[in-house]
Amino acid sequence: MDRQRYHDTLERCSLVKDLELLPYGDLTEIGERGVNLSGGQKQRIQLARALYQNADIYLLDDPFSAVDAQTATSLFNDYIMGALSGKTVLLVTHQVDFLPAFDSVMLMSDGEILQAAPYHQLLSSSQEFLDLVNAHKETAGSERHAEVDAPQRQGSSVREIKKSYVEGQIKTSQGDQLIKQEEKEVGDTGFTPYLQYLNQNKGFLYFSLAVICHVLFVICQITQNSWMAANVDDPHVSTLRLIAVYLCIGVTSTLFLLFRSILTVVLGLQSSKSLFSQLLNSLFRAPMSFYDSTPLGRILSRVTSDLSIVDLDVPFTLILAVGATTNVYSNLGVLAVVTWQVLFVSIPMVYLAIRLQN
Repeated sequence: MDRQRYHDTLERCSLVKDLELLPYGDLTEIGERGVNLSGGQKQRIQLARALYQNADIYLLDDPFSAVDAQTATSLFNDYIMGALSGKTVLLVTHQVDFLPAFDSVMLMSDGEILQAAPYHQLLSSSQEFLDLVNAHKETAGSERHAEVDAPQRQGSSVREIKKSYVEGQIKTSQGDQLIKQEEKEVGDTGFTPYLQYLNQNKGFLYFSLAVICHVLFVICQITQNSWMAANVDDPHVSTLRLIAVYLCIGVTSTLFLLFRSILTVVLGLQSSKSLFSQLLNSLFRAPMSFYDSTPLGRILSRVTSDLSIVDLDVPFTLILAVGATTNVYSNLGVLAVVTWQVLFVSIPMVYLAIRLQN
């Protein structure tokens, strides 16, 4: 950033005093849609952004509409006639006092250009333009008396405003910006988030049924393998009976697996509905200060991408984690029954894995 051009831009746009009144100067967060800025400040900030870009052509649509007469005069002299003196400027304005300084004036009515000429030539050739200038002079004449003493009172007014602002800041905290920092947990949060998730709308019930179905599925898998291993060489068991029992156990385990998946989907739907309803109630009942201090993008992120993770990822990840743990310990149990010496290797490995995860 060009610091010299930056400070010159602030001077040209009459923003120096405004920045002095802000608690953090040009580092002050202005919030969504500039909630803590006046209309004139917003307009001058837009003018400053345009000036800093150093373009060749500037299109200005009534840039003095939201500022007082004195500030408008300062902007015209310093900004348009000074900073933009070497640029091409197309200005739309109702301030006819500034028109004599322009090379060409276009008089418009109902979206059409009636005439285009220098100010004095247009004044002598167009009755409509003459009536417009005279009407403006008559309207502005009644306000001249109020503007005479304005320059004398400006310095004291600014000091009074700044003094009252500083006194107000003493009563309030100076350590916070308008936009609040996003709160989020860091590190291992334990089982608290999962318990909160399962507490939503009979979540524990669906989760328990899904775990039971998975345990039954594992039991069926072990039973199926045990049946085949124990009876494949038994002459008293026919081949038809061997295959039929094996298939029945397999179908039963598949049904338990299907029920587990259905219960997982129901768990996700019910918990998501409950969380989404609570989120909407919180947003609808939040005070307006919450929306001033919370960016709109952060709120949209919560109700879209974050809620999508809660809908799809959390229930399936939770069930798969429980299922994987059940599979590991069931396999270790089978190995311990068949070959108990494997415990000398498996138990230290399980302990080491748990330590590494922590």
